[in-house]
Amino acid sequence: MKGEDRFFATREGRLHARVVGEGPAVILMHGLHPANDWQVWEHNLQAIAEAGYRAYALDLIGYGASDRPTDRPEAPRQAQAVLDLMRQEALEQAVFGGVSWGGTIALFLALTTPARVAGLILVDAAAGRFSDAELARIRCPTLVVWGEDDSVIPVAEGRRLARAIPGARLEVIPDVTKAPGAPPWAGHHPMRFRPEAFNAILQGFLRGGGGETTEHTKDTKV
Repeated sequence: MKGEDRFFATREGRLHARVVGEGPAVILMHGLHPANDWQVWEHNLQAIAEAGYRAYALDLIGYGASDRPTDRPEAPRQAQAVLDLMRQEALEQAVFGGVSWGGTIALFLALTTPARVAGLILVDAAAGRFSDAELARIRCPTLVVWGEDDSVIPVAEGRRLARAIPGARLEVIPDVTKAPGAPPWAGHHPMRFRPEAFNAILQGFLRGGGGETTEHTKDTKV
């Protein structure tokens, strides 16, 4: 997988990204666990590039090779750092992908800066802070992907997101924890432990121009 490591000056400190591909931007954000970094997406970056997009897999502020302030920023400040990256790269819009807490940040961006959001890819997203009424305000193409055996955030939350966000498409990936070498929590990271299934879904969404959305109650298993 070809790519480059880039650093961006933000109001929260230096932000590191692994950048792969050319084309419209897909900005990927990891979860809250201290061990998380851009590499949670390492099996998906080439698929994004092959779909004609430029992937930015971030180390959020406080993680990986990014700066580590004493007070790790919460979602709103992380979102501002992402917007600083976009300004430096002259990106008017991006598709935002987030797993777990990264999904919180993606949703925050969609609700507070909707003109900057071309689409959402929500993977086992931590969305409990957002009411159905708030989610109903989202108007961009939205893909919701969930591990059916997620023991961290049950798939019922994915179904809630797909019902609440107009036009959202839900894809449920079964048996993630049965993948070779998968840990008990693997269902929370289907893009890592079932990358073939995940990448096929992802490329279909991106090649549809950000996602040809289906009925928002659609629940497809792969």
